[in-house]
This record gives sequence, C-alpha cells and structure tokens, in this order.
Amino acid sequence: MKKQSAAGLFFSILLKAVVIILGLVIIGFGIFFIIKVAKTDKKNDAPATTVSDNVLTEVEAHDDLLYETATEATEESLPEEQEPAAGTSYNKNILVLNSTDVTGLAGRWCGKLNDYGYTYTSASDYSTPQETTRVIAKEEGVGEDLVQYFNEASYEVGTVTEGISVSTDGVDIVIILGTKDDDGQ
Repeated sequence: MKKQSAAGLFFSILLKAVVIILGLVIIGFGIFFIIKVAKTDKKNDAPATTVSDNVLTEVEAHDDLLYETATEATEESLPEEQEPAAGTSYNKNILVLNSTDVTGLAGRWCGKLNDYGYTYTSASDYSTPQETTRVIAKEEGVGEDLVQYFNEASYEVGTVTEGISVSTDGVDIVIILGTKDDDGQ
C-alpha cells in the first residue's frame, strides 16, 4: 500500500468534503423548487363555475347543432374587441335552478352557459316542478338573450324567493329549468 503525504491526505479529505457539501446543496435546492412549484399549482386551481354540494356534474356528449348555433350567436353578438352590448347577460351573475328529477341538470346547464360565454354561473335546486324554463331577471332587458337556449322558455322581471335553499343576494338572473330542457333524460 502506498503512503500518502500529509498534503495529499489533506486534499483528498478536502475533495470528499466539497463533493458531499455540493451534493447536500443540490438536494436542498431541489426540495426548495419542488415546494415552490407545488404552491404555485395550488394558487392557479380556480373553478370558473360554482356548484352547490348537492348538484352532480358530469361530462356529457354535446348536441353539436345546439353548440354550433350558440357559438355563432355568441361570436356575432360579442365581437372580440368590443364589450358586451347593454342588456346582455355575459357579465351578470346567473343562478341555474333544477326543478326536474334529472340529477345534475343545473350543473350541466351551467357548463353549457360557460361554453356560450356566460362565466358567472352557479347551480342549485328548485322545489316546485316546472314544465317550461323560466328566465327571471332583476332588471328589464337583462337576461332576454338567454331565452334562445331553452325550449319555449319564458322571460320575466322580478325576484325568486320561494322554492330555493340558496341566497339570491348578488344574483342578477335566475333560470328555473323545466322538464322541456332536461336534455331528453
């Protein structure tokens, strides 16, 4: 076995210590960046639609004709570089209520309305069964653009205070879904 000089032994130990310290620093930075990325991902997870706990939402097949018509109508009435016209419902808070026996219907309609450009939607249930859908707005003219998406829907100005278990504070438009808009289920 070859004997090392004191200087050789010193530099050998120094080199091993530097390698160990660099390894610990790299591991520390790796953990730091993983934690930062995990925190950033949690901040970016924000739903576009709020749905009450008792409403099921599902991904369903699209009715292509309905979606094409709605997309064309949205593009025509809401050009890219202009604000929505007065009286439209694009920037209004919309509450969709399910009066049918179809579970999750209000949540699915919120998804459809989101696809059409109505981003402030929420869903809940309505206790009194309805045959046709009713669009009820707090202001005259607001919400009339929503009637086109439903079968034989009616439009009225007013408020909804009975038959619901959620607050309508801050809600501009209430849509009570009837059996004619139950997606054929």
